[in-house]
Amino acid sequence: MNTAKNTVAMAHKTWLAGLGAYDSGRGKAAIKLDQLFVDGSTFVNDLLEKGESIETQIQAKLKARNMLQDKISALSALKAKFGFGNESRDQQIDMLTQRVDSLIEAVAKLSQQNTAVKKATTAKNIKKAPAKPAASKPVVAKPAAAKPVVAKPAVAKLAAAKAVVAKPEADKKD
Repeated sequence: MNTAKNTVAMAHKTWLAGLGAYDSGRGKAAIKLDQLFVDGSTFVNDLLEKGESIETQIQAKLKARNMLQDKISALSALKAKFGFGNESRDQQIDMLTQRVDSLIEAVAKLSQQNTAVKKATTAKNIKKAPAKPAASKPVVAKPAAAKPVVAKPAVAKLAAAKAVVAKPEADKKD
């Protein structure tokens, strides 16, 4: 009987050791599970914070890109408004050349009008001046010296055109 009691006692001790091992494992597992839950929530919170910071960076970049695109479109509209980029460079040069030519013609007309006015005023002054006695020597006409014709540079013509064109505008304001 001794052996039966020893076997039952040994089985009972094995049973108690198993219960102790189970309880110890359950406690350690519960601690590990709690720690994993706390660490997991901290990990998730860290991921959320990083995600928010990346989102704000992306939104700032998108906003900057949109602002840049708005500025570029505004510049394009401004260029179109002032007529840049609509025509080829050669067409623009031709158009400017035509404008310069028309200004030169306007200056020439104004110059002719000025000389006509000066001739008219000098003719009036000659009529008003007393007649001089006739000279005893016969007047011999001298041949006029031929002056070389020198073409003014385009810049000088343009400056002259601006100066003459500016005068009528001043008269209009008065």
